[in-house]
Amino acid sequence: MISQNIAPWKERIALSVLLLAAGCNVATRVPHAATFPAASPFSYAGPEEVGLSSSEMQSLADRVCNWIEQGKVVGGELLVVKNRRIVLHEASGWSDRERRIPLQRNSIYRIRSMTKPFVGTAVLMLVEEKRLSLDDRVATYIPSFDNERSREITMRQLITHTAGYVQGGFPAGYWNSPTLRAAVDKIGRMGPHHPPGESFRYSDLSTATLGAVVAEITGGPVERFLESRIFDPLGMSDTHTFFAPDVRWAPRMNSTYRRVRGTWRKYWDNTKKREAPFFRASGGIYTTVFDYARFITVWMDYGKYNGGKILSQASVVEALRRGRLADYGYHWSIFDDSTSGGQLPVFGHGGSDGTLAIAYPRLDMLILFFTQSRGTSNIDAFLAAVKDLFQP
Repeated sequence: MISQNIAPWKERIALSVLLLAAGCNVATRVPHAATFPAASPFSYAGPEEVGLSSSEMQSLADRVCNWIEQGKVVGGELLVVKNRRIVLHEASGWSDRERRIPLQRNSIYRIRSMTKPFVGTAVLMLVEEKRLSLDDRVATYIPSFDNERSREITMRQLITHTAGYVQGGFPAGYWNSPTLRAAVDKIGRMGPHHPPGESFRYSDLSTATLGAVVAEITGGPVERFLESRIFDPLGMSDTHTFFAPDVRWAPRMNSTYRRVRGTWRKYWDNTKKREAPFFRASGGIYTTVFDYARFITVWMDYGKYNGGKILSQASVVEALRRGRLADYGYHWSIFDDSTSGGQLPVFGHGGSDGTLAIAYPRLDMLILFFTQSRGTSNIDAFLAAVKDLFQP
């Protein structure tokens, strides 16, 4: 279960020393955020207290700092939780490089495709409530799919990315649609790019459609379901589905960058509105490393949280089983399924702006690395580094 304890002052001071040693210091000319968030869903510990080593933590933190110094990422926040205790929490580099705003711990990120597991969770909750079946045809709920191109697509194909859609293959007018449902109606009329059920093709269109089905069944926007049935029960107060420059938490938002001819160019910041007029079910959530850690911990605990439950153990196990066609379950990436003894596999998800969360259930460990540097290869490099250190 998620601990609500806040670290004693002595633990905080000790960990501050460790983090300052492991992180980017003044000599590197990279700003370093040395403050802790006001509260934490986990308690604090030294690495050795939970069976890890300070050198392992320093290796990860140094790797992120080196990427920042080399210009490979603009900034990064690193959180490692072992046995529900924080053993490393480091923020380095820039939240906004042009405005010289340092990246702070517990700041808010656009997590893009890390939104997908939330929508997958919502679908599975409705399955458990017998309000839908994964073998249902989408056309049962969305009439625009009732045509010769889309009629055979099922909910199971959407949640496993085997419905035949490709990434980026948005229908004409999609981004100008006034609502998610209007955008998904265009998807249904367009039809899949490949025959459903024959191959794994990761696509935002599949998740957008799942979101529209959730909304159709529940009678309200999918984001309201996520907020009332997942965010609120789990205490995810820093997780949001809507952004505008005047929201109270806008100053905590990190700017996002993409690589253009070898240079980082800012393409969005907290002075701009969100990109689409509707909630992007495939990538529209804003959150912190701590809140995402709350969410993924519930999956590690087989759907349970603080005496409550959002999913059954059977649903969690099924959803985290490697798919027939790819290392992907029900809207979760399966990083390593070579576990035994009934343990869950290594799982998680990434986002296209550079965010990543990895859960090691056998080790009772979470590793989250959030940056806002789009199009970098460092996510793959980070995955490799973590695998080298913590191969289960």
